[in-house]
Amino acid sequence: MLNFAIVVATAASLLSSYTVNTGRFLLVNNAAEPIGHASVSICGQTIQFRDIEPNKSAHGSYRVTSDSHYTIRLKFKSGRTLQKEAGYVTNGMNFNDQIIITDTDIELKVGINPS
Repeated sequence: MLNFAIVVATAASLLSSYTVNTGRFLLVNNAAEPIGHASVSICGQTIQFRDIEPNKSAHGSYRVTSDSHYTIRLKFKSGRTLQKEAGYVTNGMNFNDQIIITDTDIELKVGINPS
């Protein structure tokens, strides 16, 4: 019976170590002009967006597979670009963030539920 308990405990430990955590974010265009193309890279994944009008937003999600940070690149339809590296995620946790695009900057609000 002791061997069975050890096997069950080991299996439970292995299963919990393979739990996939998720990250979600809301990309919000608070700039005065439309975004033609945007990309958000994190944990070795890149999420692409196109045609986000002012005062509109888009949802993105990713698997949290390692410690990482956001790399955000965008090009407004006017041709102007913004880029920023921000934030930090760590394996073993779920994340809900907002990425706010303004006319001159990219801001990250961590722990905000993107609804």
